[in-house]
Amino acid sequence: MIDETMKTLTEELISRGTSYDIDFLKRVYADDLKFVRILPDNTVQILSKQDNLGFFQALKDSGAAPLNTAHTILFADSDGETGTIVLKRRMSQGAQEQDFLFTITWKKRGGNWQIVQEIVAVLGG
Repeated sequence: MIDETMKTLTEELISRGTSYDIDFLKRVYADDLKFVRILPDNTVQILSKQDNLGFFQALKDSGAAPLNTAHTILFADSDGETGTIVLKRRMSQGAQEQDFLFTITWKKRGGNWQIVQEIVAVLGG
């Protein structure tokens, strides 16, 4: 099942996030965003909106090339107020390519969709 609204929102996130569109990210990430990163050794890191924006800003400031936009959407659903999407991505982190599994939760707030939670599991290379 692939909800087209969730698919479209997430594909815009990938397109604009991977090119470090900080203004877009400030709007799309909710102020109470919880970004959960699970590493291969089962270490869990919790990041805030500011932490996540700082990550993208540092990449932009360093002149880093845009991130890979390749992705596979595995599941996308919405009830019109809350949406969930699960997708797999392959991206470079430093010198090595790794596979990532993302679960993103979107909520409609004030008529606009925002990301309230993003969980990413690093699957390895």
